[in-house]
Amino acid sequence: MIILQNISNVIQKILHRIRRLFMSSFRWRLLINLILAYVLTFICYSALNIIVNCFDLFGAPTEIIYFINFIISLILFLSIFFDLMDITLNYISVLSNKIQEVTEGDYSVDISIDYDDELGMLAANIIALANTLEQKEKESIILKENERLAFDAERNAEKQKNDLITNVAHDLRTPLTTIVGYLELIKNKEDLTKEEIQKYSSVAYEKSKRLQAMMDDLFEFTSLNQADIKLNKTIINISELIMQIVDEFYPSFQDHHLNPIVNISHTHLYINGDGQLIARVFDNLISNAIKYGDDNSDIEIEVMNDEQNITIKIINYGQTINEEDLPYIFDKFYRTDASRSSSTGGTGLGLAIAKNIVQMHGGQILATSRHHKTTFVVIFNRLNVTNETTETQFIN
Repeated sequence: MIILQNISNVIQKILHRIRRLFMSSFRWRLLINLILAYVLTFICYSALNIIVNCFDLFGAPTEIIYFINFIISLILFLSIFFDLMDITLNYISVLSNKIQEVTEGDYSVDISIDYDDELGMLAANIIALANTLEQKEKESIILKENERLAFDAERNAEKQKNDLITNVAHDLRTPLTTIVGYLELIKNKEDLTKEEIQKYSSVAYEKSKRLQAMMDDLFEFTSLNQADIKLNKTIINISELIMQIVDEFYPSFQDHHLNPIVNISHTHLYINGDGQLIARVFDNLISNAIKYGDDNSDIEIEVMNDEQNITIKIINYGQTINEEDLPYIFDKFYRTDASRSSSTGGTGLGLAIAKNIVQMHGGQILATSRHHKTTFVVIFNRLNVTNETTETQFIN
């Protein structure tokens, strides 16, 4: 029993080595196929000779019989050899089809590497080539997309530059025309009364102040877009800051007969930011609410919080912002047709400035408008301050 097991192990080792030789080199595989075909053919040839010699078949001369045996053996040898080679040839055919697929642009090739020889290396190279070509194609697509985006960005920058020039020219021309017109009246009309001179000069002065405010907004917006701007960040009690800003707008509320309703969830809500810039955000938003809110209505200011964020809402009641205008109200110089033509129309930079400042502080700003109710929402990351006696360094 042990002897049979040892013989079986030896045979298995021999077969394993033969298989490794068969798989590891195309030349060895060819040689083994030849040897196997020759051995099988020799066995068949010998068997035929024995049968012919024993039974004297056909009564033909020995030379003719041996010649017939040779022809049969040759045909048999070629058949066995080609049958053995079909295994390799079929694999080569598979590789050829895969190469054709790659050349046609199909890079999702799936080839099993069945051999460790030149054919296996060829299969691995085909897979590597397909992966490389696929990666190159992806890079080409990304490059083309980047080129398109760069072209769109350049075109958009050119459009923004043209829009900037157009809007600045439009916004500056109106007050300048008024100023020049009234100053010409004062200059050219010698019979003006003192009251008329006072009236015309007051109008020119108010338009000059408006022009100055527009220029200030433009310079501020430009400075906020500088990449190297530095924020003077401190700990800000946003609850107290909102209350202070609301108090500063009290005369404006009175002039427009507006009723401010302030709802603050907690008196100690802190953020980390530049106090002057954060105050400008809410100055702009409340000013916007006063300008476009209906007189004799409410302005609601809400400050809410959770563990991570502080949310501030500025709500006014008036004309609803059109749905198609809403996504663009934070763009610089963007104003609806109604606001542009009305006397309340500002520079179109206030909301853009507010958005820039909020984004510089890692926050979010958005707006909703429906059923004559417009809401601006500002969200900041909440700063957890354990000592509730800490006060904002902006308020002084």
